[in-house]
Amino acid sequence: MKVALLGNTCNNNFALLRYLLDLNIDAHLYLYSNEGKSHENPIHAPSWDSVDIKLYQKSISCLDIPNGLVSVIGRPDKLTLPLDLSNFSNELSEYDICVGSGLTPAIFRRMNKVLDIFYPYGVGIEWLADNECKKKLETLNLQWPLRKLLFYTQLDGLRKTRKVINWLPGITEDTLKKYSIPFSYLHIPAYYLESKPISGINERKHLDKTLLEKISNKQTFKIFSFMRHIWVFDKNKNDISTWPTCNKNNNLLIIGFKHFIDQNITRECKLFLSSWGDNVEDSKKLIAELNLQPYIEWIPLMPRSIITYILSEYADMAVGEFIISPGESWGSTAWECIAHGVPFMQSVNYKKHDFKNLWGYDLPPQILNVQNSDDVTRHISDIFNQSRNGKIKCPKNSIWFKEYNGHALAKEWIKLFNHIILQKNKV
Repeated sequence: MKVALLGNTCNNNFALLRYLLDLNIDAHLYLYSNEGKSHENPIHAPSWDSVDIKLYQKSISCLDIPNGLVSVIGRPDKLTLPLDLSNFSNELSEYDICVGSGLTPAIFRRMNKVLDIFYPYGVGIEWLADNECKKKLETLNLQWPLRKLLFYTQLDGLRKTRKVINWLPGITEDTLKKYSIPFSYLHIPAYYLESKPISGINERKHLDKTLLEKISNKQTFKIFSFMRHIWVFDKNKNDISTWPTCNKNNNLLIIGFKHFIDQNITRECKLFLSSWGDNVEDSKKLIAELNLQPYIEWIPLMPRSIITYILSEYADMAVGEFIISPGESWGSTAWECIAHGVPFMQSVNYKKHDFKNLWGYDLPPQILNVQNSDDVTRHISDIFNQSRNGKIKCPKNSIWFKEYNGHALAKEWIKLFNHIILQKNKV
């Protein structure tokens, strides 16, 4: 079986690639030309998501086709014709299964090919109803006709896709139903759990010496948040109806931490925040207003191996993200904390029985659910008190990950591949 994985925003397909290779599936990842680029986007490059990228370089190709307008309809406003996709189309004919996200349905529609499997990386589905694209589609300007044409091409490609997979209920489910697109629920193995613990030798070399000393200080109670700072609504960029699906509510973390500090704690505490996102300066302003600067450390955007090493070795507590919207799931940092058994706070947008009814298994058992700043204060206080004699772990989460995610989940994807191949052979 030969499997092509198209696109890698959020590193989902690179994680799936590694699991498939482990399970002896001949899989190949195709990166769109604008993935893993720019000052905020290196996290979508496989080299940032792997301890040793050399192990996978033969299974990764970089396309000269972007995940964008020019691949589908060109840029008439810039007198640019659509890209020639004929060679790419011929190459894909060698594969039994093609799995894509992003604009892959629209690109396949333009190649007159049928995509085997689509899954969204964005809440609401990219170029249909995700927050920023929805705003662009509703803003009248010279590019509006082009975006509208791209919207309909993406929609047509989706409707022709053999299997649409959804791992994001809520607005994503509503969007699929609105456009009468059949779908099935299946999670994506979005985080790859390395088979061996990270030694930290290379990771420590890439950390600033002063920062490393603060991160590794055993006398300090340390909380790490790697979530992007997105919590201030921008009417020029965000759509108000879908804003709750991308608002990470970083202010709840900062305010809740402030209330914890005000409890006159007797041990030094630090909250480490990632310098990443549109609202970093807003977060810094809030921190200053609350006089929290002595308790905050800012860390740069960094590769996954360093994040994994920090969480595994030094974190007393971690943070996933605080998107509070019915049915929405969580991102790679939360999966990472689950896999490694790190105590972490995360907004859980399911009731226990709803999650099991949807996915067929229970929620990870040790998530510290956050719906407001008081929850943050309470959870930090609880973990702080429990860790007086050393770091605590959440082993039930690690067991859950191995049973329902990782290689176990990748095997469910392989079953899906085999089913689709069987159906194609009947035609």
